[in-house]
Amino acid sequence: MTLLGTWQRRRAGFAGIVLLVLAVGGCANAEPGVAAYVGDDRITQRQVDDAVDAVSAILQEGQTVSTQAVVNVMIHGAMSEQIAEQQGIAITDRERVEVLKNTDLAPLLEVPAARPVLDDIADQQIVVENLGQRYLTEISTINVTLNPRFGVLDPNQKTIITGQSSSLAEPVAATPTP
Repeated sequence: MTLLGTWQRRRAGFAGIVLLVLAVGGCANAEPGVAAYVGDDRITQRQVDDAVDAVSAILQEGQTVSTQAVVNVMIHGAMSEQIAEQQGIAITDRERVEVLKNTDLAPLLEVPAARPVLDDIADQQIVVENLGQRYLTEISTINVTLNPRFGVLDPNQKTIITGQSSSLAEPVAATPTP
């Protein structure tokens, strides 16, 4: 084997390794079963589906739950939990119940599957009560990546912007049928 042949094989092997690292690294935050990444936390599609189902349990016929609204709540709940930990804000189940018991969400306190999303709502309120306007400053420091199928995330307020899509395709207008 010649020196040139060995060098070319090494170069090809190195290029292959670089491509593999880039491919794996580029997909690291793109798991299809994840609705959003909030700092180091993940909100899975399963968690979103469970929350939507739980909230739907108290709706009247004809009412629906906005999946985007649930994802927004879950994102802010995860950020609030992280901020509470960083700021030394203790949040208890008792405080959460106190926040929710006189709201329209009180009936959900009896639905065990709804507790995670209720905790997210209460956690945000408790952290906002403790920090006030500083809450907005704190959330601006947390990296949030939203799965594009849920829409576009406002980078400042970390909420889904309704009426916008991150899809490259535009829906085709319906044509009237004759």
